[in-house]
Amino acid sequence: MLTCKEIAFILASKEEISLFKKTELRMHLLMCKHCSNYNKQLNFLEKGVKKLFKVKADVDTSKLENLKKEIIAKIPKTKDEN
Repeated sequence: MLTCKEIAFILASKEEISLFKKTELRMHLLMCKHCSNYNKQLNFLEKGVKKLFKVKADVDTSKLENLKKEIIAKIPKTKDEN
């Protein structure tokens, strides 16, 4: 039987495992509430991160250009640029 530490590693790594290990993993998750909760939390976080990176921010390009000009204006000029 796999230990909780081994289960945590398998769940976090998302690597391919053999059919036998998959069966052991499922059995362990059925019996161990801690690993089962950990698995649920990992899935929740994974979905949240995927959703976060799908969201695109609406950016007003005119404000972005104005900000860019302000930043460039504040950069000190070198003697060569004068």
